[in-house]
Amino acid sequence: MMMEYIWLCFMAWFIGFFPMFEIYIAIPATMAVGLDGFSSVLWSCVGNFMAIPLIVFFYDKLSRFERINKFLLKTSVSRFSHKIRKGSFGFILLTTPIVGSWTIGVLCKLIGLSKKKIFTSSAISIALYGLIIGILTKLGIDSFY
Repeated sequence: MMMEYIWLCFMAWFIGFFPMFEIYIAIPATMAVGLDGFSSVLWSCVGNFMAIPLIVFFYDKLSRFERINKFLLKTSVSRFSHKIRKGSFGFILLTTPIVGSWTIGVLCKLIGLSKKKIFTSSAISIALYGLIIGILTKLGIDSFY
């Protein structure tokens, strides 16, 4: 019983972490196979958030390559980067559910937001839309029983 629970939590974490699937699929899939709603939302959100520190860490490694650094510098001074920096919390909060945490992590790092702002805004955004997806999934599952 415990191994099944651990396996389902790992499945939620892994699907939540994987780009393109993220928590949109992780929460409903793990709830459908029997993981409780709280654990499904928690582990899917943790997995989804893990992309942010990974991107922040590897972004610095990638920017050491001259060609990539030129592209990143050119993009970071675009006319939209100033607007995004100005309203960064709202931007991250509203766009993370649309484009996903991987894209938001790269975009925020690209325009030069601080690690603290990226981590805080992303965590709040992922938690909020994970909770919404969890509630809607639970309502949908309950309507069939």
